[in-house]
Amino acid sequence: MRKGLCGNCAFVREIVTPKGSRFLLCQLSQKDAAYPKYPRQPVILCQGYRPKNESAEEILPPELLP
Repeated sequence: MRKGLCGNCAFVREIVTPKGSRFLLCQLSQKDAAYPKYPRQPVILCQGYRPKNESAEEILPPELLP
């Protein structure tokens, strides 16, 4: 498990480059500039954090649903 909040956040999407680098994309950044697109890790405090175990339909706006 990753350290910090992003590894367990419902709004994160892992991006893997062709060379194998891994980045955590904060999907909240698409609608709110207050959230960095690729936050520096580890993130220990975030107002937008929601645990992955919550249903995405309950917490994501429709335009961010996969």
